[in-house]
Amino acid sequence: MKYKSLLETTENTRDLGGYRILCGGHTRKTVILRSDIQKYPSKRDLEYLKKVKITTVIDMRSEENVSKSPSGFAGIDGFRYFNFPISEGSGIPESRAAVPHSYLKITEAPSMPNIFRCIANAENGVMINCTAGKDRTGVVTAILLLHAGVRKSDIISDYVVTKHYARGRIEAVRTSQPDVDIGIVIPCKEYIEKFFELFTRRYGDTDGYFGLIGLDKSESETLRRKLRGY
Repeated sequence: MKYKSLLETTENTRDLGGYRILCGGHTRKTVILRSDIQKYPSKRDLEYLKKVKITTVIDMRSEENVSKSPSGFAGIDGFRYFNFPISEGSGIPESRAAVPHSYLKITEAPSMPNIFRCIANAENGVMINCTAGKDRTGVVTAILLLHAGVRKSDIISDYVVTKHYARGRIEAVRTSQPDVDIGIVIPCKEYIEKFFELFTRRYGDTDGYFGLIGLDKSESETLRRKLRGY
């Protein structure tokens, strides 16, 4: 199978649309995209995003990383760019067992309410990104799809397939940091399954999570409708 990013200047830009919803229908296409860092969007990329009305970009990289490697969408006419930094997930966890717990820490990040509120209030479609589009983006994606009513097995598949899209960055870690257990970096189903277990134990469900981080019921429902269309 060929794994091709939606943007020609990224490795890992994908659509959250097309997943079957348990109560009926499928998640809407080109409403929310997940991505790795976008440094130099091409003319084709910009035209595509404007065509499908993805005009809000949410960058979850740390302020330090953004300063060193600014997003190509900052200041571009026709797009609204936001940096809501999350420090957890910017580095490599100390062990495989630590990965799901690092994901739970991402849910607790001070920027999370801003991220979900921005998605809910965006006039058009939204693209979310971190560096590899794997951990921070993976957690936000999992919560959004779970909130929309997508089967956990499909959310797990969406997470695991990241290893094919992000293979360039994974291989770069293997080469540049040979002492690191590469299994920590490669997405596997056990990590996201354990995360779901921790998430449920901590928050109950996505409505409980959004309420705990400060979103009101209307914002929570808006997020659900964004992906469902109803």
